[in-house]
Amino acid sequence: MKKRLLLLLIFILFLVCFPVCKGNFNVFPLELSITMSNEFIKGNTSKRVLITNNIEKSINISWYLDNPTLDLIRENKTIIPYLDWISIEPKWQVIQPYENTFFYIYLDIPDSPQNYNQHWEVWPTFKNEETQFFNLEHSVRLYIDTPAEIINDDEGNIFDFFNIQNSVLILIIMIAALTLFFIIRKKIYKK
Repeated sequence: MKKRLLLLLIFILFLVCFPVCKGNFNVFPLELSITMSNEFIKGNTSKRVLITNNIEKSINISWYLDNPTLDLIRENKTIIPYLDWISIEPKWQVIQPYENTFFYIYLDIPDSPQNYNQHWEVWPTFKNEETQFFNLEHSVRLYIDTPAEIINDDEGNIFDFFNIQNSVLILIIMIAALTLFFIIRKKIYKK
């Protein structure tokens, strides 16, 4: 019994210390937030994920998207209805030893009423494509907050009235009104 326990401890120590068991790549940041306040973002969000190769050989990193389970999702967040609204570029990348690369997040969320005021959580997961005894995957918590409402450009505001054409028209009307005022005033004082 003592030999088995000793062998089990040695095996666990071996697994913990073996280089493949250590993370062969790092992902940063572990949480990203995209907030759309005035309009839906289409295309590149300017958000990126940094992947660092920690080992002495090249690694091939790819990604996939996943909705978290309800017990793991953050408070006040929901899952995104369609994962195909999110894309990450490039699809895969070979990273040389001890070097970094970036993966960029793209969105294509339809502008529809049911997508307003949403707070979604989705997990982009990065993995090493080479098969090993252990295949480590790193997930990033991506939070997407859509606009509460979008102001319709047709409604406009008071300052939209003062464009060049309207300003010229107002100026002509004011000059005509002042001219008429002085003509009438001059006739009244002559009598």
